[in-house]
Amino acid sequence: MLAMLVATAAHADDQPLLVVLHGDRESAATAAKRWRPAVKQRGWKLLSLQCPRSEHCKDSWWQWNGDPQWLRDQVAAVKGVDPKRIYAAGWSGGATYLGMRAQAWSDTFAAIVIHGGGMAPADDACPKRTLPAYFLVGDKNPLHHLAVGLHELFVRCSSDVVWDLVKDGDHAKEHRALDTKKALAILDWLAAHARK
Repeated sequence: MLAMLVATAAHADDQPLLVVLHGDRESAATAAKRWRPAVKQRGWKLLSLQCPRSEHCKDSWWQWNGDPQWLRDQVAAVKGVDPKRIYAAGWSGGATYLGMRAQAWSDTFAAIVIHGGGMAPADDACPKRTLPAYFLVGDKNPLHHLAVGLHELFVRCSSDVVWDLVKDGDHAKEHRALDTKKALAILDWLAAHARK
């Protein structure tokens, strides 16, 4: 099951799309709330996906670690988007899943956001196309070293990377760091990274 929330600008049929993946024990609707005000202000579409129970996911993207094709199929079903401006943002476990499958996204997403999570894939190969990545992570998250490892992969692969560190930031502080002002700034960064 997926939750799709659409913010539409007047007469736009080629809008940017932000795909949001929730954290563990969270719903797609809750995850969408973090991004909705900024997405509406910028006139983007928002697709917030629930980790698919039909594919045996209970509530955790990273524990499921399922076939990325399921996610690609959900994105492909959204009409009226510019294929060069499709982006993904994951929170916590959703961010970790995006990182674990980093090589799978370069044909789907122009850039990704890793928020309060992240983990490098088992395979250290670079994505076939450089994949810009924005990290919003805290240095007091007990799993911070996993985000550091993912960051190192993107740097080694010559991706454009932003390392937005929340100083003394535990998981709760990472969560609070994404207010509307920060979300707008991240959307602007994503917009500057449309696929060529």
